Amino acid sequence: MNSDVKAAIDCLATYGYCLLEDRIPEDTARRMAERFLELHTDPKCQIYNTGDQYYQTLFGMMNLDDGVWMCASHPDTVAVARHFLGQNCRVVEACSKPTWPGAPGQHLHVDSAREFHEVPDVPWIINSIWMLTDFTEENGATGVVPMSHRSRRKTPPSDINPDSPLIKPITGRAGSVIMWHGGTYHQARANISDQIRVGLNIAYYPPWFNNWIEGGHQPIWPETYERMPPEMQQLCPGLLGHNRADRYETR
Repeated sequence: MNSDVKAAIDCLATYGYCLLEDRIPEDTARRMAERFLELHTDPKCQIYNTGDQYYQTLFGMMNLDDGVWMCASHPDTVAVARHFLGQNCRVVEACSKPTWPGAPGQHLHVDSAREFHEVPDVPWIINSIWMLTDFTEENGATGVVPMSHRSRRKTPPSDINPDSPLIKPITGRAGSVIMWHGGTYHQARANISDQIRVGLNIAYYPPWFNNWIEGGHQPIWPETYERMPPEMQQLCPGLLGHNRADRYETR
């Protein structure tokens, strides 16, 4: 394990998030952003697309663009995820998340915790967003509340408003990636710039987590799995199907 990955693990353990800079070439990231924006307007993809004219989530990106695999199986992000979730952690979903100019700030939240009777004291998700365009304070770079993953709350306190100094914007160049503990309070901040910000969200879960609770998540199509290189297949065990009813656990 190289020293900057070790530093990222230490940062995530302490503060609830980390930033790995320049993990894919900038021009590759920007080309991915352009392709993803085209998918957001493709009629065939609308069944997987949620949101409005300002902020959207396009689910099922593992099936829709093979280039996503490069990010999902990147050795540095996988090393961080496996440190916290174990060697058998799974890549469960990849989503394209563009934010258009004028988008208001997203509500502060934690990830995948609503079904817990008591929030566990071990990580249940390590989430990530690849910066496919630059993330700046003006275009709404993801905001986190450092060390909030230690609170073990299902929802953040209501008195942390969008302008709170507790929320730290995580900025970086296209090609970098943010990773965070699912219990870290975070948000997509308001985009007050004239630029579209595009991120690729990839979620890593331990094998014991019931992914049914995330309603938009899509399984891997069998034909997608067949095309994947071995290192990507290893991250997607038992997630095959053409729709959620084919694959996902129930309550």
